[in-house]
Amino acid sequence: MTDARTTIDVGSASAVHALEIWGGDAAGRVAALIGFALPPAGRTAGGGTLRAIRVEPLVWLLDGAALDPAAIEAVLGDDGALTAIGGGLVRVRIAGPDWRALLMADGVFDVEDPGFAPGCAAATIVAHVAVRLHVLDAETCEAFVPASFATGLVRGWSETARIATLLGAP
Repeated sequence: MTDARTTIDVGSASAVHALEIWGGDAAGRVAALIGFALPPAGRTAGGGTLRAIRVEPLVWLLDGAALDPAAIEAVLGDDGALTAIGGGLVRVRIAGPDWRALLMADGVFDVEDPGFAPGCAAATIVAHVAVRLHVLDAETCEAFVPASFATGLVRGWSETARIATLLGAP
């Protein structure tokens, strides 16, 4: 969906895996393997072909073409788990100067806070749906949405954006 101020693109989240770390030096071993440290809560690390998004106290989303699940599972040993979850998620990219206002229409997390900037992530509720947000740049946010709710949520965002454009408001 595209209007004058906002673009909403729906894509696959098939490569996404949940990385859980339970103990030991698993975080250090994974970092050595992937080439960067796992980010702290509410942040992301990496880029391009592999990124880590911290969404829960002991869970990171790993996303990208350079993800090697077998290698990560090998370095985790008994100190964690890697689970493919992309089949249950839809990736929604919301871009344009009004993406923050659009997410605030039904959200409970203050995405308008300037501290929620590129490299930040949050797990929140939008229209009663658990959504994981990742700010890509000043005008783009990526949302990981449960597949079973994606059609309705995207339809709602699209309608909100359409009405805002008709009213000349963000």
